[in-house]
Amino acid sequence: MVAASPGALAAAVPSLEQGLVYDEFAERTAAPVAVVGEGVARRLGITTLENAPAVFVGGEAFSVVGIVGDVERKADLLPSVVVPRSTAERVWGGAENAAEPRMLISTRIGAAQQVAAEAGLALRPDHVEYFRAIAPPDPEQLRSSVGSDLDQLFLLLASVCLVIGAVGIANTTLVAVLERTGEIGLRRALGARGRHVAGQFLAESRALGALGGLLGTTAGTATVVAVAVVREWTPVIHPATVAAAPVAGLATGLLAGLYPAVRASRVQPVEALRR
Repeated sequence: MVAASPGALAAAVPSLEQGLVYDEFAERTAAPVAVVGEGVARRLGITTLENAPAVFVGGEAFSVVGIVGDVERKADLLPSVVVPRSTAERVWGGAENAAEPRMLISTRIGAAQQVAAEAGLALRPDHVEYFRAIAPPDPEQLRSSVGSDLDQLFLLLASVCLVIGAVGIANTTLVAVLERTGEIGLRRALGARGRHVAGQFLAESRALGALGGLLGTTAGTATVVAVAVVREWTPVIHPATVAAAPVAGLATGLLAGLYPAVRASRVQPVEALRR
């Protein structure tokens, strides 16, 4: 059960399925009328207002004058039976018998923060502390917060992909070391030192990482441009980001190739040639 003035209902911007919302006359006369949400009407078996249906609350009858399908604000009105404020005071007493009263203020776009800051002063200059205004989030701050959360999510996904790529490069390089044991032994027998063998495999792992970063950057840039063209947006691509991806891939390949390179450098020529 919700007691609301006609102004509060209007500020909620209801979409009526049937009937109408009560007006100032019903408020002044404390008329026993009510507006219900579509879900409430369905549960109560109210399908039409032509037979003047009524709902009973605490033994009091209220004529249903309107069924609301949806509201733009205050969605908690939909599952409620809404009556005029004066009617609620007549039937159940004053505000001491009700929950904390609330006021809904409809503002122009962009003015919510300013109105919230000045509402208490405008309503009761002598007792501003009686009011606590809660404004909806500022659109710019909300967009910035959502953008920051998305950036963190994409950074986390990129980190996971980077780790997966590093594991893939390490596995590929390690398999290459095992398959090319004879080649490693031959090079060592011809005078190559362990650091030369390690350098060879590090160079290969770096090349794999840089190639992966380059291909990923190309695919990502192409996707951004394609989506922008389809949506008729202006693509924004930072050169620093594009340049950093291959470098990050190269560094990842270098780190991923350390263990296989060290293992290759420790292969003994005699044992390698026997294989």
